[in-house]
Amino acid sequence: MQCNICRSPLGEPIYSSRFDTALTSLCEQRPGKVQVWSCPNCSHLCGRPLDQTESYYASEYRILLDHDEEDQIYEVRDGRIVYRTQHQIDVLLDKLALPAGARVLDYGCAKASTPKQLHQARSDLQIHLFDVSDMYRAYWERFVPSERCAVNQTPPEWAGRFDIVTSYFALEHIPRPLETVRKVAALLKEGGTFYLIVPDTFGNVADFVVIDHVNHFTEPSIRQLLGEAGFSDIQVDSQVHRGALVVHARRGAIPAAPPSADSVAAVRAQSMQLARFWSDLGARVHDAERRHAGCVWAIYGSGFYGAYIHAMLEDPSRVRCFLDRSPFQQGKTLFGKPIVKPEDLPDDVQVLFVGLNPKIARQTMADMGWLDKRGLTTLFLEEGPVP
Repeated sequence: MQCNICRSPLGEPIYSSRFDTALTSLCEQRPGKVQVWSCPNCSHLCGRPLDQTESYYASEYRILLDHDEEDQIYEVRDGRIVYRTQHQIDVLLDKLALPAGARVLDYGCAKASTPKQLHQARSDLQIHLFDVSDMYRAYWERFVPSERCAVNQTPPEWAGRFDIVTSYFALEHIPRPLETVRKVAALLKEGGTFYLIVPDTFGNVADFVVIDHVNHFTEPSIRQLLGEAGFSDIQVDSQVHRGALVVHARRGAIPAAPPSADSVAAVRAQSMQLARFWSDLGARVHDAERRHAGCVWAIYGSGFYGAYIHAMLEDPSRVRCFLDRSPFQQGKTLFGKPIVKPEDLPDDVQVLFVGLNPKIARQTMADMGWLDKRGLTTLFLEEGPVP
């Protein structure tokens, strides 16, 4: 194995799962162990690429296609759901001053929910779309002319054309990210801006074990990637979007310097702690099963964390249902179990396992006072400080 960014040899993995199946970011089970390597040169965290990666994303990776307006919950504020797309637009418009009439390309756009909402907020922008799959074209052509859309390859006339290229949660899936980012640089005008969001492995620890995420970016590694691709003025924000790194950089000028040895060493130490967290988690879940044998369970959260808990259980038949605040999830099933509103929790459930990002799980559950009246035993993924 070599680093996906700097090509340094990686040695032995810092994490190898105990299971022979793994979960994708869409909560689909696939055969194979999750393995993660840590680069000693740039601190990047790498996984093995999926078999037949190109065909998987061209035809099998179907995200948020069950409903036109389907979206993911970012947070709940004062009882009101805030969806991820709207939060991404708010952050983008706060971070960048988009010139009137700017040419904007969303690279790896999938359904293009974010550029669609951006177009609604700023109809003066010339939105363009690119993806490796044509399954989303019907969504694109509702708001973008067909000549501004491309699949698999960008047209030659797009070279040096764009003021801004955006990418939302795409680079983590790409086995050769440096090659991709160099293509992005070639599409930008001199001085143009690349604006991207990728998962923050330390802000959303599930990213570490998602089998289709072959890149787990750290701040030093994203700086290394952009610097090698010819970008400067690299800005990385890990606070404005929980569980993600929001990054923007400018094409041209003097490329950024590589990360310092001290910053790499600090991040590698964090990575080892995270590897221990996931290595120990299976034992903690099995211990919880033994302590609550014979009880009826529910799992709060039908996203990756909830699916991962279900996959680790020795006896998943004890799970009656999943709970989820998202109206787009309610009424569906996951592993054959119904997904219901939290308020519709069946009366016979005795144990509630919380499948949420550990960074927010305890506060989220504390905000649900109605749960206290049920006398449930509530279990969390973490014990002690979250890594």
